[in-house]
Amino acid sequence: MLSGTFILQARIEAEELETWCAEGWLLPCETESGREFSDIDLARAHFIRDLLNLGVNREGVPIILDLVDQIHGLRRVARDLLGTVKTLQQERGSK
Repeated sequence: MLSGTFILQARIEAEELETWCAEGWLLPCETESGREFSDIDLARAHFIRDLLNLGVNREGVPIILDLVDQIHGLRRVARDLLGTVKTLQQERGSK
């Protein structure tokens, strides 16, 4: 989705979006028609807004975002590892 739609769906101001992108909190894709945001970006924007509304200061937001990103990365690695283990078990079972 383009910036205008994103701002409406995220329920944030345009200036706030610019700040969040400049801070690296949101990383939209750059296209010929402008910045495009994904559903993941929208969920992240809602999460950032919730953090700020809960009283997390601007210095704490990137720390929390980094920790959440690490958790998601670890979950992805664990899922891949489990898939590999299942495949190996199936291969050994068929021998």
